[in-house]
Amino acid sequence: MAMKYALGMAAFVLLCLLGFSKAQATDEKEACQLFESFQSEWMKKLSQHGLYGPHKVSFEEMKGQKKVLARYSELGVVKDSQVKKTESKACPFVGVLSYEEKICESEGPSRAEAAKGPFSCATRTVTEVFRFVNGKWVY
Repeated sequence: MAMKYALGMAAFVLLCLLGFSKAQATDEKEACQLFESFQSEWMKKLSQHGLYGPHKVSFEEMKGQKKVLARYSELGVVKDSQVKKTESKACPFVGVLSYEEKICESEGPSRAEAAKGPFSCATRTVTEVFRFVNGKWVY
């Protein structure tokens, strides 16, 4: 009798957990709120751990020329953020995040000269897509 009770309780708890997970994964309003927090943390991570800023200059020897190209990127502002519903039960939402990235370049006869600048910069838009799985946003 105790074994049946324990199995019944285990099944009940499992069903409750699955039901809670499913409700959590299908609530669009909550998914949108969670995406706002996620995107803020994501941009913070990129800023702290990404390859951004003038201190992260990369160099490229230009073949056939006696020039060096110095390049670095700067993280810009968020341009757009959307949560879209999908038909998938495993991934009921995707989040689309678009932000600016500034690419700065300078040429010179050596690395040292190229690194001095002046740098000319162009802006591009980066778009990333994230999945909402098991009640949370993942990359």
